Amino acid sequence: MVHVIPDITFFVEMVLFLIFMVVMKKVYFDPYLEGMQEREETVEKLLKEAEENNKKAQEILEEVNRILEQVKAETKKVLDESRKETNEIVASILKKAQEDAEREIEDARKEVERVIEIEKKTMDILIRKLAEEIVEKILPKEKAA
Repeated sequence: MVHVIPDITFFVEMVLFLIFMVVMKKVYFDPYLEGMQEREETVEKLLKEAEENNKKAQEILEEVNRILEQVKAETKKVLDESRKETNEIVASILKKAQEDAEREIEDARKEVERVIEIEKKTMDILIRKLAEEIVEKILPKEKAA
Protein backbone atom coordinates (compact mmCIF):
# COMPACT_ATOMS: atom_id res chain seq x y z
CA MET A 1 0.00 0.00 0.00
CA VAL A 2 1.25 3.22 -1.05
CA HIS A 3 0.59 6.15 1.03
CA VAL A 4 0.08 9.30 -0.80
CA ILE A 5 0.89 12.35 1.11
CA PRO A 6 -1.34 15.01 -0.04
CA ASP A 7 0.29 18.06 -1.43
CA ILE A 8 -0.23 20.85 1.03
CA THR A 9 0.37 23.57 -1.58
CA PHE A 10 -3.08 23.07 -2.94
CA PHE A 11 -4.61 23.80 0.43
CA VAL A 12 -2.32 26.74 0.98
CA GLU A 13 -3.30 28.16 -2.41
CA MET A 14 -6.95 27.64 -1.55
CA VAL A 15 -6.54 29.44 1.75
CA LEU A 16 -4.54 32.21 0.08
CA PHE A 17 -7.22 32.53 -2.63
CA LEU A 18 -9.95 32.74 0.01
CA ILE A 19 -7.97 35.36 1.93
CA PHE A 20 -7.43 37.24 -1.35
CA MET A 21 -11.15 37.10 -2.09
CA VAL A 22 -12.07 38.35 1.38
CA VAL A 23 -9.56 41.21 1.12
CA MET A 24 -10.72 42.06 -2.41
CA LYS A 25 -14.32 42.01 -1.24
CA LYS A 26 -13.57 44.41 1.60
CA VAL A 27 -11.19 46.65 -0.33
CA TYR A 28 -12.61 46.66 -3.84
CA PHE A 29 -15.98 44.99 -4.35
CA ASP A 30 -17.88 46.41 -1.32
CA PRO A 31 -16.89 50.08 -2.02
CA TYR A 32 -17.55 49.56 -5.75
CA LEU A 33 -20.99 48.08 -5.07
CA GLU A 34 -21.76 50.85 -2.56
CA GLY A 35 -20.77 53.44 -5.15
CA MET A 36 -22.93 51.78 -7.76
CA GLN A 37 -25.84 51.58 -5.32
CA GLU A 38 -25.40 55.27 -4.38
CA ARG A 39 -25.26 56.13 -8.05
CA GLU A 40 -28.48 54.22 -8.74
CA GLU A 41 -30.16 55.92 -5.79
CA THR A 42 -28.93 59.32 -7.02
CA VAL A 43 -30.17 58.58 -10.54
CA GLU A 44 -33.56 57.48 -9.19
CA LYS A 45 -33.75 60.58 -7.01
CA LEU A 46 -32.81 62.81 -9.95
CA LEU A 47 -35.37 61.07 -12.18
CA LYS A 48 -38.08 61.60 -9.57
CA GLU A 49 -37.05 65.26 -9.24
CA ALA A 50 -37.06 65.59 -13.02
CA GLU A 51 -40.56 64.11 -13.19
CA GLU A 52 -41.75 66.47 -10.45
CA ASN A 53 -40.09 69.42 -12.19
CA ASN A 54 -41.66 68.35 -15.45
CA LYS A 55 -45.10 68.22 -13.81
CA LYS A 56 -44.50 71.62 -12.22
CA ALA A 57 -43.34 72.98 -15.58
CA GLN A 58 -46.50 71.61 -17.22
CA GLU A 59 -48.65 73.21 -14.51
CA ILE A 60 -46.79 76.50 -14.90
CA LEU A 61 -47.14 76.30 -18.68
CA GLU A 62 -50.87 75.67 -18.35
CA GLU A 63 -51.14 78.60 -15.92
CA VAL A 64 -49.17 80.82 -18.30
CA ASN A 65 -51.40 79.81 -21.20
CA ARG A 66 -54.51 80.49 -19.10
CA ILE A 67 -53.16 83.89 -18.06
CA LEU A 68 -52.18 84.61 -21.66
CA GLU A 69 -55.71 83.83 -22.82
CA GLN A 70 -57.11 86.10 -20.11
CA VAL A 71 -54.73 88.88 -21.14
CA LYS A 72 -55.71 88.42 -24.78
CA ALA A 73 -59.39 88.59 -23.88
CA GLU A 74 -58.86 91.66 -21.69
CA THR A 75 -56.72 93.30 -24.37
CA LYS A 76 -59.40 92.64 -26.99
CA LYS A 77 -62.02 94.06 -24.64
CA VAL A 78 -59.92 97.17 -23.96
CA LEU A 79 -59.21 97.62 -27.68
CA ASP A 80 -62.90 97.22 -28.52
CA GLU A 81 -63.83 99.76 -25.85
CA SER A 82 -61.11 102.10 -27.11
CA ARG A 83 -62.36 101.76 -30.69
CA LYS A 84 -65.91 102.39 -29.52
CA GLU A 85 -64.86 105.46 -27.53
CA THR A 86 -62.73 106.67 -30.43
CA ASN A 87 -65.64 106.21 -32.84
CA GLU A 88 -67.92 108.08 -30.44
CA ILE A 89 -65.38 110.90 -30.10
CA VAL A 90 -64.93 111.07 -33.87
CA ALA A 91 -68.70 111.06 -34.38
CA SER A 92 -69.05 113.79 -31.76
CA ILE A 93 -66.32 115.87 -33.39
CA LEU A 94 -67.87 115.37 -36.84
CA LYS A 95 -71.31 116.27 -35.52
CA LYS A 96 -69.93 119.41 -33.85
CA ALA A 97 -68.00 120.30 -37.00
CA GLN A 98 -71.15 119.79 -39.08
CA GLU A 99 -73.17 121.92 -36.66
CA ASP A 100 -70.47 124.61 -36.74
CA ALA A 101 -70.40 124.46 -40.53
CA GLU A 102 -74.20 124.71 -40.71
CA ARG A 103 -74.12 127.60 -38.23
CA GLU A 104 -71.45 129.35 -40.31
CA ILE A 105 -73.44 128.71 -43.48
CA GLU A 106 -76.56 130.10 -41.78
CA ASP A 107 -74.60 133.12 -40.54
CA ALA A 108 -73.17 133.63 -44.04
CA ARG A 109 -76.67 133.30 -45.55
CA LYS A 110 -78.02 135.87 -43.09
CA GLU A 111 -75.08 138.14 -43.86
CA VAL A 112 -75.75 137.77 -47.60
CA GLU A 113 -79.45 138.54 -47.04
CA ARG A 114 -78.50 141.57 -44.94
CA VAL A 115 -76.11 142.74 -47.63
CA ILE A 116 -78.79 142.13 -50.25
CA GLU A 117 -81.28 144.20 -48.18
CA ILE A 118 -78.72 146.97 -47.83
CA GLU A 119 -77.99 146.82 -51.54
CA LYS A 120 -81.73 146.85 -52.31
CA LYS A 121 -82.18 149.93 -50.14
CA THR A 122 -79.14 151.49 -51.75
CA MET A 123 -80.52 150.61 -55.18
CA ASP A 124 -83.93 152.03 -54.21
CA ILE A 125 -82.26 155.26 -53.13
CA LEU A 126 -80.17 155.35 -56.31
CA ILE A 127 -83.23 154.61 -58.44
CA ARG A 128 -85.17 157.43 -56.72
CA LYS A 129 -82.27 159.81 -57.21
CA LEU A 130 -81.99 158.78 -60.82
CA ALA A 131 -85.72 159.09 -61.25
CA GLU A 132 -85.59 162.54 -59.67
CA GLU A 133 -82.71 163.56 -61.92
CA ILE A 134 -84.56 162.25 -64.94
CA VAL A 135 -87.68 164.06 -63.83
CA GLU A 136 -85.70 167.25 -63.24
CA LYS A 137 -84.07 166.95 -66.62
CA ILE A 138 -87.36 166.23 -68.34
CA LEU A 139 -89.46 168.72 -66.40
CA PRO A 140 -87.31 171.73 -66.89
CA LYS A 141 -87.57 171.12 -70.62
CA GLU A 142 -91.33 171.03 -70.37
CA LYS A 143 -91.40 174.24 -68.39
CA ALA A 144 -89.32 175.93 -71.04
CA ALA A 145 -91.52 174.75 -73.80
